[in-house]
Amino acid sequence: MDKAYLRLARYFQENTALSEADIEAVISLFHYKKVKRHHMLEQEGKVCKHFYFVATGCLRLYEIDKKGNEITGKFALEDSIISAITSFITQKKSRDFLAAHEPSELLIINREDFYKAFQTFPAVEALYHKFMEFAFVHSQMRVYIFLGMEGIDRLKWVMEHEPKLLTRISSKAVASYLGMTNSTLSKLKAKL
Repeated sequence: MDKAYLRLARYFQENTALSEADIEAVISLFHYKKVKRHHMLEQEGKVCKHFYFVATGCLRLYEIDKKGNEITGKFALEDSIISAITSFITQKKSRDFLAAHEPSELLIINREDFYKAFQTFPAVEALYHKFMEFAFVHSQMRVYIFLGMEGIDRLKWVMEHEPKLLTRISSKAVASYLGMTNSTLSKLKAKL
């Protein structure tokens, strides 16, 4: 547990100008949770009230389409943050599921404390805006690139921009992230 808090403190040290005392105050707003693989953190139809820091493991954000297919929107590996962000912001029912893709150690902040940290520490608000800008740019890149790319090019894009996914994540989950079937992904990998 202590290692998780140390990782979060390092995350704030590397990404903000917060003092050591301010970092301690911010991380005190988070609570620790260890989860097993497939543990469901957020569910479709529920309002998301938490933000998650991944100390170890991997979380996966996904939807299930009308045909019952899982469509992965994002993975969060160590030292990253994630939430069912649309629901978190709007406080409306989520379309997403957020689950542990691997056994994970998490630090979780509830929505009230999250916004309290904003008001108290402008550097936390600046970090959130940086996160949102990156998420928007990444999302736009994925949408435009994936709409115009053949499957092999989508796979190459992930190899270049998110290579850890191919070594850490199951082929089935990566295929859902790339918008293809697992068998198609296997065939494309064989061509490389």
